[in-house]
Amino acid sequence: MRKILLSLTVVLLAVSAIAQNQHLKFKGIPIDGNYKDFARELIQKDFIQIESSDDGIVLLGNFMATPGVIVVVYPDPASKVVSAVVAMIEAGNSWSSIESKYEDTVETYTQKYGAPADQTEGFRGSVYSDYSRLEAIKEERCDYKTRWELREGKITIVPAYYGGSYYIVCGYADGQNIEALRQTIIDDI
Repeated sequence: MRKILLSLTVVLLAVSAIAQNQHLKFKGIPIDGNYKDFARELIQKDFIQIESSDDGIVLLGNFMATPGVIVVVYPDPASKVVSAVVAMIEAGNSWSSIESKYEDTVETYTQKYGAPADQTEGFRGSVYSDYSRLEAIKEERCDYKTRWELREGKITIVPAYYGGSYYIVCGYADGQNIEALRQTIIDDI
């Protein structure tokens, strides 16, 4: 009996150690390693690099069966390890198309990741028409947000306005790499 308990303890500790070393994935790629290497893996999946700087890499490609999705890969400024990935899916230019795309995206993520950790849907200020809802998104008064807290990190979905277009933004923050970035920031103060 003692050997069985010892063996079970060793197995549980090994599984726990493996689980703690898992990274959140985007398009099946672990959000880890050098951000340029991560972007190269997306390019191998037929993404096209649009822009590159020390602040991140912007790519364009297929995501969620939608062509032309903008993807931004963000590194830790010090280590250059990818810490977050953001996908921006065009959502049309009417409130009904944005709301429909948002709800469809949330439903798809819920099917994969289960119930979200939290979800809010509303606006700050007067919102009485589709036009005022669009203005609320532009002015960042739209409080539509769905968030999953996973063992590997966090995923957040929000509607947003950028560069003259409306998007559904899917943000991935890898838990381990964000914590390393936080430690870098703490070390700086």
